[in-house]
Amino acid sequence: TALVASVRRWRLMCRTNSALVWKRMADENQQSARLMARICVGLLILLVTAGAYAFSTQNRFNELCTSIARESWAAESVPARKLGNQIRNAYCS
Repeated sequence: TALVASVRRWRLMCRTNSALVWKRMADENQQSARLMARICVGLLILLVTAGAYAFSTQNRFNELCTSIARESWAAESVPARKLGNQIRNAYCS
């Protein structure tokens, strides 16, 4: 009977330890999932910010090219027109 009681205690301890191990693993997995979600949100914010910056930079660059073209067409001297065309051809597509 002492042996049976010892075996029962050992089985209960193994089950309890196993449950604790599974709970700890589940908690670690949940923490990892939360961390990954935060990282993904941060990367998404960085991606949106970089896209917005690229879009605004492209708009400003297009405005600059348009004003260069307008000024070179309106210029009365030939060297100014040539310079405007060279700049436009070199930097504007």
